[in-house]
Amino acid sequence: MKKRICKLVSLLLCAVMLAIPAAAVATEETQIAPLGPVLLTGTLSQGEKGSLLLSNQERGDTILHISDETRILNAVSGEPVALDKIRDGETAYVYAGPAMTLSLPPQTTAVLILTKIPADFAVPSYQRVAAVNTVNDDGITVTTQEGKQMTIPASAKVTPYLTKNIVTFRDLIPGTWFLAWNSSNGAVEKAMLFAYDGLPFTDVTADHWAYDDILSASSKGLLSCDKMLAFRPSEALTRAEMVKALYQMAGSPVVIQSMPKFTDVQNGGDYINALTWAVGNKLVGGYSDNTFRPDAPVTRQQLAVFLYRWEQHRGGGFQGAWMFQLDYPDRESISEYAYESVAWCSVNGVLTGRSDGTLAPNATVTRAAAAAMFQRYLATQTAKGAN
Repeated sequence: MKKRICKLVSLLLCAVMLAIPAAAVATEETQIAPLGPVLLTGTLSQGEKGSLLLSNQERGDTILHISDETRILNAVSGEPVALDKIRDGETAYVYAGPAMTLSLPPQTTAVLILTKIPADFAVPSYQRVAAVNTVNDDGITVTTQEGKQMTIPASAKVTPYLTKNIVTFRDLIPGTWFLAWNSSNGAVEKAMLFAYDGLPFTDVTADHWAYDDILSASSKGLLSCDKMLAFRPSEALTRAEMVKALYQMAGSPVVIQSMPKFTDVQNGGDYINALTWAVGNKLVGGYSDNTFRPDAPVTRQQLAVFLYRWEQHRGGGFQGAWMFQLDYPDRESISEYAYESVAWCSVNGVLTGRSDGTLAPNATVTRAAAAAMFQRYLATQTAKGAN
């Protein structure tokens, strides 16, 4: 009886801990990241009505309900395993839904079960891509829903789950669930991708006007979410985010330049390599007070300048003499230094007018609008490559 009471107390504490994120007081300043599956380990045995019993010496027993969406896989090969092929007493890694009943033993629904595990085998981890940090010919680095960074090199074997589709590491877009097998030195050597089930961002829905652009830009590593899985579409694009996007468009090349001596970036940041590269290639400059101002918002004409400088760096842009007047009622508000950039971006459909017919060159660019402009710019490169 005493042992049963202790188990019940432990179960109640577990349920309380699982419920804390969902029960946290929501405010305008507080966002809660969506809960992912909980990892449980132990040995399996067949239960009643198509369920499984997972036993763990410390945690006790847990009843696992098997739904049509539950995947039971061989931990070594990733191939499906039939429910009736699970032997009593075999070890399993189970990813289960975070919701658990308060019954004894507790019950939950299994999302993924990894079984047929050899002794001393490094069991693959089940992850979801929250954001793409960098992607180039060398591979991809992503942030998982747990907030950890993981690199999948181009040499890794990447396969889809239960389809014959051809996939590569570039298909690890935000929202993708995947299994990652690590080699003895810790590097990912194999990954299995599951069907994509939507953006993970907590503040972008499928009916958002820039949904497709946000998905594409985030999949290319041009923009990413924050640690709470919020994309923040209506917030201003910052100068630091702009240089990171340019750097990613360039393929994240090795930085050989000396770090710029701006007084407000000496503490570094996740943009420092991008900034060093951008300054070294004369794509970005600082202010007269020797600051870069990484958190300063970018205006529409400034974004046009950044993109046009990159276009010129690639050998594009206006060739020879050019001169024409933009057909916007507020064209006089375009700064002289930005006019050529704005003109090129306007002609190529990268920068478009607003619903009232104005260009609004000095208006702040939101992250959603930046995603749209990045995609329009990249579309011009695709079109040129097809010619």
